[in-house]
Amino acid sequence: MKAAVVTGGGSGIGKRTVERLLEEGWTVWSLDVCDPIIAEPAEALSAGSRFRFHHCDVGDSDSVEAAFTAIKSVTRKIDALVCSAGVARVGLLEEISPDQVDLMMDVNLKGPWLSIRGALSLLRHGSSVSDPARVVIVGSIGGIRPKMGNGFYSATKAAVHALTGVLAVELASSGIVVNAVAPGTVDTPMMSSLLQGSTPPSYRSSGESPLGRIAQPDDIADVILFYLSDAAKYVNGTVLPVDGGTRAAFIKR
Repeated sequence: MKAAVVTGGGSGIGKRTVERLLEEGWTVWSLDVCDPIIAEPAEALSAGSRFRFHHCDVGDSDSVEAAFTAIKSVTRKIDALVCSAGVARVGLLEEISPDQVDLMMDVNLKGPWLSIRGALSLLRHGSSVSDPARVVIVGSIGGIRPKMGNGFYSATKAAVHALTGVLAVELASSGIVVNAVAPGTVDTPMMSSLLQGSTPPSYRSSGESPLGRIAQPDDIADVILFYLSDAAKYVNGTVLPVDGGTRAAFIKR
């Protein structure tokens, strides 16, 4: 039975990834700062002890260490780590506050690094270059095509894309491959809160893709599960846009 840890597993892309992995028979540890709203779906899937939740702030080193210490008390090995935790604070660069920048840097950039560092012994155990453990980081199209009004979020995602490549090379010899998905606009609670809140006029959602809709969490989870599959065991260091073609050419709106 395969096992995975998913950060940000309580909501949005992370939550749907947890559900999909449970459906496929994985054991999943969900790490989140929020209560595990996945609990009822997990029961419906008869996941039982295959679903476990730990409260974890991925931007806090002590919190990450405590979560992985708890996981290591149960198992010596995991097959995958999905780093999905993320936050967005929007506004012009001259207007956004240092506290907002610190939050995004801690969660979006430091968070995946701390989580991967905490998981390394679990990922390395029993893995090999022919049968590697997997790390998937949720980046953003914003890290490829930065957007006015969302500058620091885009900067943190561009930085985590860079870390993906470096980690992929540094960890390859120990049997770990590292890749990233770069979603466009996704129908998640985070996006809903941005659109329904007091969003600065400088920020505009990318909206529908050329395919005529925004992404659903399943669209991103599909690609994450591909990265975790045998079909992707030789795929390493990639950042794959999952945006329906939004970044392919400028669309005047």
